[in-house]
Amino acid sequence: MNIAKKVPIHPTFFLLALWFFVSDMATEFFVLFFVVLFHELAHYFTAKKLGYRLTSFYLAPYGAQLSYKDEKFSFKDEMLIALAGPLANMILCVFLLALWWIAPGVYCYTNSIFECSLFIGLFNLLPAYPLDGGRAFVALLSEKTTRKTALKISIIFNIVFCIIFAACFVISCFYSYNPTFVMMIFFLLCGILDSKFEGKYERVDVLNKKIKNLSSVKSVYVDDTATLSQLFGAIDSRKFTIFYVNFSSGQTKIMTENNVIKLCKNHPLTIQIKELNFK
Repeated sequence: MNIAKKVPIHPTFFLLALWFFVSDMATEFFVLFFVVLFHELAHYFTAKKLGYRLTSFYLAPYGAQLSYKDEKFSFKDEMLIALAGPLANMILCVFLLALWWIAPGVYCYTNSIFECSLFIGLFNLLPAYPLDGGRAFVALLSEKTTRKTALKISIIFNIVFCIIFAACFVISCFYSYNPTFVMMIFFLLCGILDSKFEGKYERVDVLNKKIKNLSSVKSVYVDDTATLSQLFGAIDSRKFTIFYVNFSSGQTKIMTENNVIKLCKNHPLTIQIKELNFK
């Protein structure tokens, strides 16, 4: 899917744009737009690396969500995808710090990017759904309980953070008026009440792959540390793919693309061949 073809904007972004422009902070809004887009692309490429495809994408202040249509969905994958966004923001901050050390003159042009990226990264790490930290928290709880129960538990954190932000806003009114806390509360409530505007990923349905006009065989040689994701990515739609797996024991076993497809439907794509009971 080409994400550049259509990138729907979450309604909150239009409200943010209005607030920034009314406050004469157009430059700050474009900085925010860049940082959030960078954040969301980190989700996208991590999901793609793990073998998921983007089914819907909305540019929003909080992260993307995996589709749960697939029974074999790995909640570990959800954690990795959720945390990829904040990690990308932190990496951008470290890069800018290094850049300032090398070229101090660029500080005045990039400090707003640093501050925005740091804020987006830290804010999204809060264990409040639908922020990235909340998604990772729900994914972790889902390993011990049902997803429905995990979501109910996460709502408690949402309420707690909303109360904290509301208190901070009231206090700020007596010292230095700060509407940022109101936006935080709004984002949390909007994300909970409106699931329509959520980016979603789903596991690639490898069984729907159709091979036409087979002309030759493609041979791929790998060792037992290769992952299912790497094997699946090596399958050629124009050729029949055969994998020769060299195990650490010295044995070499053959896997066809049909074997790989079946394994992909029943195991996480990040699992290594040596971890499978493949005969």
